Amino acid sequence: MNAEKLAYFFEAGELRTVFADWPEDAGLALCLDEEGGCEMLLHHVDEGRAVLRKVAAVLNSAKGDFAVVPPVEGYPTRRVLFSDEQKLLKIVAGEDDLAEMAEDYLINYRFEQERKARPAPAPKPDPVADKVSAALRQPEPFRWRPRLHLAELAPKAPMRRKPKRAEMPEGYASAEVVSDSDCQFVDAQISLGHRGVRVTLSPEQVTIQTRAILIEQVGFRDDFSRFVLPRKAVQGWVPGVPLVIDIPEGRFPSGLRQRFAAAPREAEVTVTDHGVFVAPGAALKPPEPEAQPLAEVVAKPRSRRIFSPVRVALAVLTGAGLMTGTMMRAVELPVAFDTPVIEMAYGD
Repeated sequence: MNAEKLAYFFEAGELRTVFADWPEDAGLALCLDEEGGCEMLLHHVDEGRAVLRKVAAVLNSAKGDFAVVPPVEGYPTRRVLFSDEQKLLKIVAGEDDLAEMAEDYLINYRFEQERKARPAPAPKPDPVADKVSAALRQPEPFRWRPRLHLAELAPKAPMRRKPKRAEMPEGYASAEVVSDSDCQFVDAQISLGHRGVRVTLSPEQVTIQTRAILIEQVGFRDDFSRFVLPRKAVQGWVPGVPLVIDIPEGRFPSGLRQRFAAAPREAEVTVTDHGVFVAPGAALKPPEPEAQPLAEVVAKPRSRRIFSPVRVALAVLTGAGLMTGTMMRAVELPVAFDTPVIEMAYGD
């Protein structure tokens, strides 16, 4: 069978959806050849299998060398897509005078049937009449070649087999695919500041000279457990060197903003050819206050008493000397009391 040749039959009910005045006793067959051409063949519904012989003549094929749709016993058939059916019907609808041609065909068909039904005397040989009668018995098909191609009519190119791939869940790749991929893992911190969400790579090495960049593009996983930045975020960065990446706060959902505002967090950053993947971790504990040295706690400043026992005794002796007229010289106090030397001289 030549699968490129096809006879597609439209019934009157289908054609009446296109032509309101389509006659009920008329049918239409589309004869498609292997070159994409198409010819229309009108027929009466009572012609039966005689129409298939006309189709074979139009397609220049023997019985069994062309497919028939809808299926007919004794002939091969094939599946025609609904989209192709609509395509054929649309092309038929473009022939405005097709319904009128169907009416003319039915008139000729009925005339021929009536002529056959009534007995007639043997006619005289009339070459012209014989030609007319033959034309009525075997009406010429309506020749029409729109270069039509159906979806499954043209031969398909052989399909190339794709290399077998390992069955992996979405987002994962087999070891063979990623064997040569470059990736870097970096410890980081996430915080929320005046410039937005800040991702700090190697935070323990950050100084006032650490480079800081601003990145607008950010993407999130469906469960918001991690986010990704474009690869350009670490352009020029070398592993082991600190880097500060700021992302505008408005680019993050409110839930993440609140989470980062509550406390800075640890983060694990993975740098690959596809981007910079950031996985926030546990919240960082606030730094504990520095303990005060024990010596500073014990060694409190000693208050100096104005009226110590020694000073009281000195005052009493001085008064006694004034009363007796004697002289006291070079009275020294112990160094521990930090009292200056007092020299007193009294006259006889």
